[in-house]
This record gives sequence, structure tokens and C-alpha cells, in this order.
Amino acid sequence: MGSTIHNIELKVGKGGQMARSAGASAQFAAREGLYASVRLKSGEIRKVHVDCRATIGEVGNDEHNLRVYGKAGAVRWLGVRRRCAAS
Repeated sequence: MGSTIHNIELKVGKGGQMARSAGASAQFAAREGLYASVRLKSGEIRKVHVDCRATIGEVGNDEHNLRVYGKAGAVRWLGVRRRCAAS
């Protein structure tokens, strides 16, 4: 018990929905009958059906939010536009 996991399904066969972004992970805490307890980085504990799949380990690129773009144009080059005020 206590394995680090990511890409966790919430419904059997639906595909991973939790802990998918860069650097995300959760911890497999315990197994109780048909449900397993998963501790998220936020501290929340979720119960997930034991037949749901997950991937062992953490998602890579955990320092993606530390990038300093330096100027507004650098973000625009990536295709991100500023928010417009609703008129």
C-alpha cells in the first residue's frame, strides 16, 4: 500500500480522469472491499472501484509552471490570446 499512481479511472472502462496534468500524482492508500481509497495531492481522499485502472508513477514535466515567458508576445506566439471583456 502507499504506491504513487496517476491517470486514474472513475468509472470502469471510461479512461483516466484524475491526476493527468504535468507533475500530478495520487497515493493509493487502502483497499476496502469493492473500493480503494486514493489520496490526492489536495489532501482529498476519494473512493474508487477496485476494477478501475490507474498507472503507477507520477506524470513527468512537473516544473512546467516555472517557465518565465518574459513578455506578452512570447505567450501570443503559442497561440494564447488575452481575455476580452464581455460587451
